[in-house]
Amino acid sequence: MIPKKNRLLTKNDFVRPFKAGRIYHSTGISIKTAKNDSLVVRLGFVISNKVTKKATKRNKVRRRLRSIFGKRLDKLKTGFDIVILGRKEVLDMTFKQLEKSVDYLLEKAGLFR
Repeated sequence: MIPKKNRLLTKNDFVRPFKAGRIYHSTGISIKTAKNDSLVVRLGFVISNKVTKKATKRNKVRRRLRSIFGKRLDKLKTGFDIVILGRKEVLDMTFKQLEKSVDYLLEKAGLFR
């Protein structure tokens, strides 16, 4: 589980990465990153109805992504807001494929310490 201090909680928290952030794409997921003024990294997850209408499938993807990012939380650079966006391909990915995709994105964005 991701601690509360490391989560994007309100709509306003999501606005800055969407407006001023950089976007990186990989198979199944994309991330938007923006610098914040704090000493922690904050994460938010967005799996829209366009991916699937079934809430159970969206929640499964969200749980998997939270688990993957929770394991890597101590390895991430501080001072960033990161929004993780799921795309349709994520529904057919295994957990291992999703982990590889996340690692590739974090490395591509330069977010590993």
